[in-house]
Amino acid sequence: MELKAQKRAQGKVKYVESYDFRQPKLFSKEIMRTLRTIHDVFSRNLSRIFSSSLRYKVDISLSKIMQLSSPDFVQNIESPSTIYLLSVDELGGEIIIVLPPEFCIHLIERQSGGQGRAIQERRTLTVIEEKIVNRIIRNINKEIISAWEPYMDFSIDSTTYESKPENLHLASVDPTIIVKFKVDLGEEELEVGVSYSYSLLKKAMSDTILKKGMKSKQEELTGDEMEGYKRTLHHAKVRIQPLLGTARLTLNEIINLKEGDTIPLKQKSDKPLAVRINGTTKLKAYPGIIQGRRAVKVFELLEEINETELV
Repeated sequence: MELKAQKRAQGKVKYVESYDFRQPKLFSKEIMRTLRTIHDVFSRNLSRIFSSSLRYKVDISLSKIMQLSSPDFVQNIESPSTIYLLSVDELGGEIIIVLPPEFCIHLIERQSGGQGRAIQERRTLTVIEEKIVNRIIRNINKEIISAWEPYMDFSIDSTTYESKPENLHLASVDPTIIVKFKVDLGEEELEVGVSYSYSLLKKAMSDTILKKGMKSKQEELTGDEMEGYKRTLHHAKVRIQPLLGTARLTLNEIINLKEGDTIPLKQKSDKPLAVRINGTTKLKAYPGIIQGRRAVKVFELLEEINETELV
């Protein structure tokens, strides 16, 4: 009995992490959640840009959001790298994009007609290669602005390319917030980083996000704000699942299933299938084939599809 009591007591022990007073937490959990939401949207848009440029599917996901001092951030960038400084004058800070140069070279080769997927060695981009990547960076800049649009409006005043991190001369010595993205190329995985200066985020968060968070509960949104939310919602991906049918089995029956066994479903073969949108049945549809792929043809709307239920 005493042994069991000791084990229960050990299970309830809570571990305390040391607090680093030299590098205090800059933002609250609420703001960090907002940053995660913004960059989840940005990762999806970034995936679309890279997939289009490489001509094969690229999966990009938000990996982590971390805080570093400016010197530590610069020191952690490998040399050479593909670094772009985006100046946002109205917020008094910079956004920095860090791309692996070997990924940029691979991207350029695919755009030039190459078919291989191998990632080449790390090296500095040539002048011509830099100009090609600049076109892609312009698209990335637009997606950064678009991801932030529901919360704030800003413009990128200038874009500067640099290959050596030691040549970075940041406008401020503030801490930086670094957002890391995992780029899954199928056979290879790479990492892309986006950094914000503390002065930029502090002004953006205090002047815009926090006030809008309070205002949204009390006041109606302006026309521009509403349009921004609509654009974000209309481009959000939603899971659609046609349901072949359902059946009830006991746990014992499931355990004893073998290859070749048949599971009868309640669904009648001449009746339309239920179609779930984000887990809720909204449509009825008949199964079929289009261009060699399975498809469903919408037969009936069971209830109005409300976009607030899909987010």
